[in-house]
Amino acid sequence: MGKKQLVKLGTAVGVIAAQSIGEPGTQLTLRTFHTGGIVGVDITTGLPRVEELFEARTPSGSAIISEIDGTVEVTHTDGASIVKVISSEFYLDEYPILPGAELAVTDGQSVDAGSILFSLPEKTPKKTKKRLPAVSHGEAGQSQSIVARVTGQVVIEGDHVYVRHEEMEEREYSVPHGANLLVQSGDKVKAGDRLTRGPIGPHDILRIMGKDAVQQYLIDEIQMVYRAQGVTIHDKHIAVISRRMLSKVRIISSGDTKLLPGELVDRFDYEDINAKVLAEGGEPATAQAALLGITRASLSKDSWLAAASFQETGRVLVDAAIKGKVDRLRGLKENVILGKLIPSRVLSLSPDGGKKLKGGGLGEEETANLELES
Repeated sequence: MGKKQLVKLGTAVGVIAAQSIGEPGTQLTLRTFHTGGIVGVDITTGLPRVEELFEARTPSGSAIISEIDGTVEVTHTDGASIVKVISSEFYLDEYPILPGAELAVTDGQSVDAGSILFSLPEKTPKKTKKRLPAVSHGEAGQSQSIVARVTGQVVIEGDHVYVRHEEMEEREYSVPHGANLLVQSGDKVKAGDRLTRGPIGPHDILRIMGKDAVQQYLIDEIQMVYRAQGVTIHDKHIAVISRRMLSKVRIISSGDTKLLPGELVDRFDYEDINAKVLAEGGEPATAQAALLGITRASLSKDSWLAAASFQETGRVLVDAAIKGKVDRLRGLKENVILGKLIPSRVLSLSPDGGKKLKGGGLGEEETANLELES
């Protein structure tokens, strides 16, 4: 880890990351100061800011951020402002003109969905009919017609008719009195851009921009605090911790699985369960990424022994007893608690190129089970 090389299998990267972040953290100051003026703001720096980020707390006075790309429209009412972000995209719906077809529209004409674009000749080749987008069958002796699927403006180019239609999406945000707007009508914004002044909450970044964006945000913000006070830490240590903070997903719908809506599940377990359900032809569960602070992430471990040794011992033990949890003793902490050898092996290469396992510990087939009975 310290030589900028690939780590070996079994390296305790989490312990190294915690030490690499925690030891320089003793040099950070405890600074929270107040800025005066028309609007007072509490600015948190130093160690409290790092704690706020690692615990994934929503900062006070969070900024309002845009959920979509679009154009800003600001309207002011009594005591508050309304900010709208309007996103519009144009699409071309294509209709090939067949030989002998009679156009019923002109270039630039506005049409509604269901309007006739052109009439087909009475004898249309069968192969051509299969690829026609929308056919309106007339009465006996009348010609067939192609109708528009969407509302829009007609564009005629060569042997094709296009209907140019617009899809609009709108988000509205109520800005409280006293908040400082960073945008004005006509500004272009992207998803995740601030509309008002203030810090951005990590949960908002995860919801709008995704897992990679919030992970990069945590790295950048934590590094900003350390570097401001002359402390250098490699990004990989913060990335190891942030990966643990994003290791869970929250179930939205159960599908054909036994998972419950709102339940927090390990990401890999969720993917394995869905893979089994899909292989059986069932409906998979759906979930969204969850961001947990390091304290809550530690209490959400699969091992109830390890979780109980950290914080909220009573609650963890009661929860394990009610649910009849079984601790497989696969981690380091739970085996140390019980005085057992830790389940580790050292992989070495023999001179003939073979692989050999050395060292003590519990193998997978030897792993003891510890069950807490209710």
